Amino acid sequence: MIRKISKVISVLLLISCLGLAVPVWGAEQNVMKPGGITYEMKEISVQYAAEFTANPVAKAGKPTVSTSVYDAVYNNAAKPLQVLYGVVKLTTMQGNSFTEEFISVTDGVHSVRALSNGGGPIYNVNKQVRGQSTEFVTGKKLTDKSVVKDYSDGWKTIRLVRNWDDYANPMGFTISFKWDLVGPTDAFFQKLTETSYVIDLTTLRQKGANQAVQR
Repeated sequence: MIRKISKVISVLLLISCLGLAVPVWGAEQNVMKPGGITYEMKEISVQYAAEFTANPVAKAGKPTVSTSVYDAVYNNAAKPLQVLYGVVKLTTMQGNSFTEEFISVTDGVHSVRALSNGGGPIYNVNKQVRGQSTEFVTGKKLTDKSVVKDYSDGWKTIRLVRNWDDYANPMGFTISFKWDLVGPTDAFFQKLTETSYVIDLTTLRQKGANQAVQR
């Protein structure tokens, strides 16, 4: 499984589908698409990766027109999702380095990827950190060694909520999706927003420093 994760990470970097959450000061260029901006990176390296399955459990709201469109096009209801989560280290052309969390979600046919856009810790009743909630935005992507920020396809977000017990064991992971419906029709992502998912922790496989998932 670790070999599989390493292979998936390599593919992610090659097809350039990660996103960036922190502004990068330096080599800024306009891209071909109106409103898009790109920032050149000197180096990119994956620090940690975890792979797991998220199972659909319930509708998040009433069925919409887009739901029937999804079923007509893909001939299927919501499927289990394979999720790849991790931490990537980015180094700017000026030599400044920082880390960002990335995520990739696929139902085996369609996929979506993004990098973190913010989040924060989750506290227990004793005000001790026992979880982390992270928002990812699909409008921030990595192309080769450049970061592209482009929101012309709308504001699509993925939220990963991770909880762990007093001994740092993972428990109660969930994933959810939101979209402002701006931009081209995307039946796959719309279907994700209409479904609730719970992560099956028995499928969790990870590589790298475990504390990276709990930062």
